[in-house]
Formats: sequence, structure tokens, C-alpha cells
Amino acid sequence: MTALLPQLADQEMAALVEVEAEFARRAQGSSPWSDSKFLDEIQAVHVRFNRFRHYQQKAVAA
Repeated sequence: MTALLPQLADQEMAALVEVEAEFARRAQGSSPWSDSKFLDEIQAVHVRFNRFRHYQQKAVAA
């Protein structure tokens, strides 16, 4: 199960890259994200993956 942690790290980085790409795409359009929206999206990615890690560790301990 610990082999999943590096996969999660890779997936988390990919999700962060997607958020950054969406921020850049919207910056060119008519409805750009504010800085706070961008930071909220980044934080949401970190929260989501921290939950995944928590549940993985819980499953390993069980």
C-alpha cells in the first residue's frame, strides 16, 4: 500500500499543474480567476490529496 504514496504525489503534482493551466487559460479570457480564487483552488487540491493520504494510512493500519 505504501507504493501508492509516490503515485499520489505524482497525481497531486499533475492536479496542481492542471489548476495552473486553467488559471493561465482564464487569464487570457473574459472571466479570469482572482488571485484568491487561484489560491483556493490550489488549497483544495492539497486538502483533497491529504484526505487520500489519511485514508490510505488508515487502511494500512487496519
